Amino acid sequence: MNATLARLAPASFVSIVALAAGCGNTSGTASDAGSDGAGSPIGFQPSNLSLSDIEASQAAAKAENVKAPCKVSTDAATPITDCFTSPIKSVKQPDGSTVNVVVVKSLTVEAGGAITVQGGVPFVLVSLADLVLSGTIDAHSSVLDQGAGGAPGATGVTKGGGAGGGAAGSASAAIGGSGGTYCGVGGQGGGQTTTASSVGNLDLRPLVGGSAGGGGAEGSGAGGGGIQLVANGAITINAGSSISVGGEGGPFSGVASNQNAGGGGSGGSILLEATSITIAGALAANGGGGGGDYAAGAGADGTPNATPAAGAKGGTSGGAGGAGGAGAVPAGSPGLPAAGLNSGGGGGGTGRIRMNSASGSATVTGTVSPAQSTLCVLVAKVRAFSDGP
Repeated sequence: MNATLARLAPASFVSIVALAAGCGNTSGTASDAGSDGAGSPIGFQPSNLSLSDIEASQAAAKAENVKAPCKVSTDAATPITDCFTSPIKSVKQPDGSTVNVVVVKSLTVEAGGAITVQGGVPFVLVSLADLVLSGTIDAHSSVLDQGAGGAPGATGVTKGGGAGGGAAGSASAAIGGSGGTYCGVGGQGGGQTTTASSVGNLDLRPLVGGSAGGGGAEGSGAGGGGIQLVANGAITINAGSSISVGGEGGPFSGVASNQNAGGGGSGGSILLEATSITIAGALAANGGGGGGDYAAGAGADGTPNATPAAGAKGGTSGGAGGAGGAGAVPAGSPGLPAAGLNSGGGGGGTGRIRMNSASGSATVTGTVSPAQSTLCVLVAKVRAFSDGP
C-alpha cells in the first residue's frame, strides 16, 4: 500500500517499546510535565517517559548493532537482555504503571537480527539518533511466551485478563470463551450472548499490551505485547522487516461435554515516535485465532502480516474457532456453536498502532495491520515539551 499519511487524529496504539537502555533509576518516575526541554537529548517530548529518566541514561548509552537472535525479558523489578550493552531499567509511566526502557546512542537491527521481547511489562527503546530495522522485533504471545506487557491467558473457565478480557466460556453448557478486545472487538465464543466494546485510548498513553481471551476448559490465549520505539532522528522499517505484537491463539476444547474452547488474545500496542517515520516492512498488532475441536488443536497466534490468524477447525467434539482480527477487519470472528459436545472460541480483536512524527505524517509503502483505513491506526505530531509525557 503506497500512502503518505497525515491524519492528525488522537493517538491510538500501545507501543513498540523503545526500551531506554539505562533510562534513569530502576524505579524512576515520569514527572516532567511542563518542562521546556532544556538539555534534553531528544528534540521532542516522548510519550510515557520522563525526560529525566532519559537524561540519566545518556552517559551509559552505546551505539547498538543487533546481528543475531536475542531476547529481552521484561520485569517490573529485574529486567534482563542479551540484545544490548546499554542497560535496561524499570521506570514509571505517568499513571504509575511500569515499563522497561533501554536508551541507546543509535540502533541498527540487521537482516539476521531478531529481537524477541517477552515478559510482564511493556518495553520502550529510545535511540538518541536514527533507528533502522532490517530484522524483526517480536512481542507476540504464544503458548510458551507472553509478549511484553500482554495480559496472561486465563488458566481455566474465567474472564480474560486486561481491560478488554474476553467473556468466559461455560463449565455447564456449550458456550466457548470470547476473544480478547482492544481496538478490535473480540469475536464471541460459540453460544455466547455477552457483547464487548473497544477499550484503550487513542494516544497509547500509558503504553499497555493486549487483553486475554475468555477462558475455556484449557484456558485462553494471552494478549499481545506493548512496544514503543523513540528516535531523535529517523525511524526506518525496511522491506522484509517486521514488528509484531499479535495475540496468542485460544486453546482447544475437551473430549467430554462442557469442555469448551478458549478465546484468542487481542493484539497489543505499537507506538513509534521520531523526527520522521518510513515503513517499508510490516507493523502488525493482530488478534489470535479461537480454539476449536480437541483434535484440531489451538487457534493460530496473531500473524506478523495482514493475514488473519486462523481459528482451529471444528470436529466431532467441538465447534470451530473464529479467526483473529487483522487488516481491514479489526474485529475477531465468532466461534461456532457446539458441533457434537462443545463450542469454539472467538478470535481476538486487533490492537492499536500509532505513529508520531515532527510533520504529523509517515511514509508507508509496506504493511500495517490493522489497516490504515481503520480507527485502530493513527498518525499525528510528536508531543511538545510543554505537553509532558
